[in-house]
Amino acid sequence: MYHSASVATHLLRNIDRVINRTFTLAILVWLTCKPALADLPTVEAPTSNGGSGLMGQIKGYLQDGVVIGGLVVAAIAFINVAIAAVHTFAEVRNERATWTKFGSIIVVGVVLLVAVIWLLGKSADIIL
Repeated sequence: MYHSASVATHLLRNIDRVINRTFTLAILVWLTCKPALADLPTVEAPTSNGGSGLMGQIKGYLQDGVVIGGLVVAAIAFINVAIAAVHTFAEVRNERATWTKFGSIIVVGVVLLVAVIWLLGKSADIIL
């Protein structure tokens, strides 16, 4: 009699596990199929008005991308001028270059940066 009670208890435990796993799977499937109702922010419109509709938005985003690309070019130019200035200053400190060369690097670098920024501003006015 003890053996049959243990078999029955074991069988009931297994049935409970199957029911529990089936219920858990049903809940997971139900939650997966529900739409996510999050308060997501809306996509911002491009700052440059390219027109209405999808093609207008794409045109606006491309124009904004060109302006961002120009800012990247200006940043790269600034970094290159700064690297050249620091390198020339190190040469002056080691007495391999003169202060005149350092000054000319600074002046030419500043003129280059002003020209790049001015040209990027003009091109942004034309594009936008």
